[in-house]
Amino acid sequence: MGERKINIFYLISFICTLILIGYIGLVFFPVISSYPEMQPIVPITLLIIGLLGVAAGIELFLLLRPPAHSEE
Repeated sequence: MGERKINIFYLISFICTLILIGYIGLVFFPVISSYPEMQPIVPITLLIIGLLGVAAGIELFLLLRPPAHSEE
């Protein structure tokens, strides 16, 4: 088994995506849910949270993927 290297860019991207999901879910979503005028935005916000979750999953997959075999 070869040495596993972590791509720091995928790690930073994964952490920033999780921070964005947390901010939207814990700060932004409760604020817009309290105003009746903002109710049409709630499904869009949930869609954005879902898409960011998919993006975080892809970033995690890329982060944990074994390195490509190189013939050096």
